[in-house]
Amino acid sequence: MSVRLASGQRKRKLIIFAVATVLLTALALYANRYISLEDLAEQESRVRAYIAANPLRSFIVGFGIYSGLALVPGTGGKAIVSGWLFGFWQAVTIVTVGLALAAMIVFYLSRYLFQESIERRYIHFVALMNKHLEKEGAYYLLALRMAHVPYSVVNPVSGASRIRAWTFFWTTVAGLIPANAIWIYVGVRLPSLHELASNGAGSFIDLPLLLAMVGCAALPHLVRWLISRFGIPTDENHNHDATRHDS
Repeated sequence: MSVRLASGQRKRKLIIFAVATVLLTALALYANRYISLEDLAEQESRVRAYIAANPLRSFIVGFGIYSGLALVPGTGGKAIVSGWLFGFWQAVTIVTVGLALAAMIVFYLSRYLFQESIERRYIHFVALMNKHLEKEGAYYLLALRMAHVPYSVVNPVSGASRIRAWTFFWTTVAGLIPANAIWIYVGVRLPSLHELASNGAGSFIDLPLLLAMVGCAALPHLVRWLISRFGIPTDENHNHDATRHDS
């Protein structure tokens, strides 16, 4: 049964990959034939002009779109696009609040509606999280956030664990800010389409941009190395503040 199931999953993945490849190839051919970079640059100018003329409305719309996409697993690159369009500080606000809101929604859904199914699916991870929370308290979840462990696992498993909602919230915000700030800075430093049309690929030769991209790749690995080298600080005297003991 498990062999047939695994075989079926592999076939579905191959079919999905093939369909996606065909669609992306067709889209690239269409764009190359009918859409010029100058046309896209003109559309970009209109978008940026609208954002400048309607800052509050644009911020609200951008926040709503980002928050909605944050609930969908696998939609990476959102922080870069936010920085590219809105600038550093507005994008930091959109990304931080949007991710925290999406994380809390998943957390509460997991805790009050889907806890049993989450516990069955991630039985070992839930037990491991509860064990570490008792020993290291909030430091454990903070380390998971900074190490960039997938949100699609951490958020629902946290809801099924004994962690307090407030602890989950502040560790989410604090743990995600460093990496997201770097990603947003990458978006801020990316050239506009007008610059790309004028200067070509040379627009990407920018030392701060290259350093930020290296930082994006290096930060999670650095955090994981520090954890493996020094461990996670224990919080034995304050673990009752991080976890609830009613379950």
